[in-house]
Amino acid sequence: MRIYDPKKKKYPKTSFVSLFLESINEAVKKYTLGDRLIRFVSNVLGIDENSFIDFNLVKIRPRLKKFRGEDVSSTIRELDLLAGDNKRTLVLIFDEAQELIKVNGINFSSVFHDIYDYCKNTTVIFTGSSVGILENMLKDLEYEKPFFGIRRIKIERFNEQLSRDFLLKGFAEEGVTVQEDVIDDALRRFDGIPGWLTFFGSEYSFRIRHGEKQVNVDDIEKMAVEEVRKEVKDFILGTQSPERYSAAILALDRLGGKGSVADVTKVVSSILSEVPEPRIYEILNRLVNMGFIEKENEEYSLPKDEPDRKGLVLAAKDVMSLVT
Repeated sequence: MRIYDPKKKKYPKTSFVSLFLESINEAVKKYTLGDRLIRFVSNVLGIDENSFIDFNLVKIRPRLKKFRGEDVSSTIRELDLLAGDNKRTLVLIFDEAQELIKVNGINFSSVFHDIYDYCKNTTVIFTGSSVGILENMLKDLEYEKPFFGIRRIKIERFNEQLSRDFLLKGFAEEGVTVQEDVIDDALRRFDGIPGWLTFFGSEYSFRIRHGEKQVNVDDIEKMAVEEVRKEVKDFILGTQSPERYSAAILALDRLGGKGSVADVTKVVSSILSEVPEPRIYEILNRLVNMGFIEKENEEYSLPKDEPDRKGLVLAAKDVMSLVT
């Protein structure tokens, strides 16, 4: 996620390698048996070991291009051996992993198959909010040879009772007492989305512990809305047709939050000049793949939770004001 830039269609290999090596550096400092790994990475980069230990970017950055996909695999193998020596499991977590497909110069299918075949002490976790794109990435990785050990875990929206229990248990762990009407308000606003429930609970607890006697839930919702607004706005501005993407979102809003491709096309064409239905179909499905809107049967809909819905619409309005 730290290399994420919605305006970029591709990332240079060095962006990933720099982040990868920085993470490796942070990990090996926690162990006393990492000397072999430090020597290996330093030799590949052609720098002295102290420069890698100190992560001296002046010396490291000019040599990042030398680090190949095969070196990524070899480094992870060394880390796997280090984990085995310490009777630990190495866990590699790729947050917003769909961004990997934008990295030039590294065959990630080869890297992950190498891990699967040779790294017996290693578990790889892919997470991502752009569910459709992440799923396509995993299918591409599996195309050459299947990963028989891969498991998919989709965190569905919590129902009302599970959402209530989740918040109550979290507040109890934080030692925070919350009124029942506050819980009810949060359930209505955040609609069982685990991420937003966690965001709300964390922010509410923080404010109570830091002296706020009465926390305004509106303020917490506004923070969440702004998060979505910025993310969606950056995404739309990075597309080839920002006004059409914005119009599609606004069309769903005008339709009461949901509609078919034909319905959305009519409204979009009333906002802009006439737009072909196949193009609107493509835009709507990309918004679904990005996790911004939902699709059930042949109908598209805005999210029901307040942060995502409001953030989407506000982002679309912002972009329309910029491009029209």
